[in-house]
Amino acid sequence: MFEPQRIPLAHLPTPLVKLERLGRALGGAEIWMKRDDLTGLEVSGNKIRNLEYVVADALADDCDTLVTEGTPQSNHCRATAAVCARLGLHCVLLFRPEAPASPTGNHLLDVLFGAESRSWSREEFSARRETIVNTTLAELHAAGRRPRWTPSGAAEPLGCWGYIRAMRELTQQLGEVGIARCDLLLAVSSGATYAGVVLGNLLVEKPAAEVWAVPVSDDVSYHVANVGRLCSAAILRYDLPVEYRDELLRFLDGYVGADYAVPYPAALDALRLLARTEGIILDPVYTAKAFCALLDGVRARRFGFDRPVVFLQTGGIFSDLAWPELLVG
Repeated sequence: MFEPQRIPLAHLPTPLVKLERLGRALGGAEIWMKRDDLTGLEVSGNKIRNLEYVVADALADDCDTLVTEGTPQSNHCRATAAVCARLGLHCVLLFRPEAPASPTGNHLLDVLFGAESRSWSREEFSARRETIVNTTLAELHAAGRRPRWTPSGAAEPLGCWGYIRAMRELTQQLGEVGIARCDLLLAVSSGATYAGVVLGNLLVEKPAAEVWAVPVSDDVSYHVANVGRLCSAAILRYDLPVEYRDELLRFLDGYVGADYAVPYPAALDALRLLARTEGIILDPVYTAKAFCALLDGVRARRFGFDRPVVFLQTGGIFSDLAWPELLVG
């Protein structure tokens, strides 16, 4: 096994905190949170862990531009734009759907960081994604740039290393607070974080966590195929001494709602509950939906009573600023 190079950009380790007031409000459940929303301000959230490896690879290949994709409120795009500004790289963001004329939330920060953006409708981008990416890279090469592409969430084998490493960190923290076994819940969309968590959990000497992923986009069959592809590719590329099988993946389904990035009342209620009991902010796209699964599990006494439950808080606070009319209800 060999670990690729990384450029340290996140503030690590992030805290593992006990949600005392929320636990009491839910009948005495033991609930903890891994605060990966605190990896840094501009680069906050889970995406920076993956990007530490991607940007190291880009610089090693003498690239001067990072190109990636996402929605205008993408945490990954904002973190990529911030990293590029910090390291003196050009950043090109491929948005779907089209970005609004007046930027808010993450998109506003993209603009402040000097990122270039190009937009398409969801339908057009989905139908022409490969052509759009290849054309963008060709145009940048023609303009004298040296671009490196990474998909949404840095969902490539290299990006999985962010959470392979994070699971070493979390396992040590769990031992320090006396937790031998727990349930760990996280949101899954692009897949690199979940793939890294699964691999990292296999690689630690004494795994403490049983991992549950909550889809916030697509269906379970999509995530099984996508996360499985990432895990298998990372094992092969980096000679990881573990075996992957689809049975390792566990999902808590039913929390996507109407569609990806479409908030719904229960998720907004979960967001407000955590804000008012613990002073911690979720986002309506990813973490609030996944936190609904935790709350449902605790209320059904499935989580947090026989053993602690830990929520991986992957960030997203800036996207809240794009939904003020929904969050204050």
